[in-house]
Amino acid sequence: MLVEKLSDNQNLINVINQLHEEPWPAFLNEDKYVKKYWRQIYKKYPEYQLLFKIGDEYIGAGNSAPIYWNGNIDDLPSGFDEAIKIIMENNGHPNTLCGLAAVISKKYLGKGISTKIIQNFKQLAVEQGFHSLILPVRPTLKSQYPTIPMENYIKWERGNLPFDPWLRVHIKLGGKILKVANQSMIITGTVAEWQDWTGMYFGESNKYIIPNALNPVNIDLEKNIGEYIEPNVWVLHKCE
Repeated sequence: MLVEKLSDNQNLINVINQLHEEPWPAFLNEDKYVKKYWRQIYKKYPEYQLLFKIGDEYIGAGNSAPIYWNGNIDDLPSGFDEAIKIIMENNGHPNTLCGLAAVISKKYLGKGISTKIIQNFKQLAVEQGFHSLILPVRPTLKSQYPTIPMENYIKWERGNLPFDPWLRVHIKLGGKILKVANQSMIITGTVAEWQDWTGMYFGESNKYIIPNALNPVNIDLEKNIGEYIEPNVWVLHKCE
């Protein structure tokens, strides 16, 4: 498997965009920081965008950027949104690599590509002189249990490893769960927008379980607003 960087070929932006079209629910693309900064991260930090290739086919991507973190768990960003805000607005003197996304083409899921992405993130951190990799991880199967608090979900185990397969990959590679980021992403929209994003109808104000969401979405018909708050999990890898 070959690994390429966006800095080697700016035309690979189109490949990254295509890979990102597949895995995410539509509403995540409506996050205000994603809409404002995601494409800018590619331009500002192309050397931190990795593409994975088998033969002539690009089968995955790993997106990351440098960030400053003092090493204290309490001083981690509140989640994905604040990490991007820091990276793009007030990055100071970065000393840590922040992994922002790992995407894999569906037909290559379950073939160990996620392990390769984390290993290459760690290698990239070392190349840039960083000793830590942090990631606001979106657990793969949490959407099947949207009413279970993330604090409880991350304690579920199977064979002395996390039940969730994505968290399990991190732990096998030496990662350490630091804490839950309960407000990692906050996405708001009108009721009509949420109906469009989810393909559901909301006939009353309530909390609704929607496809591929880690928590229910809160719909308020009187205020004509829906709010979704996504929890992630901060994971640390030491890089040497």
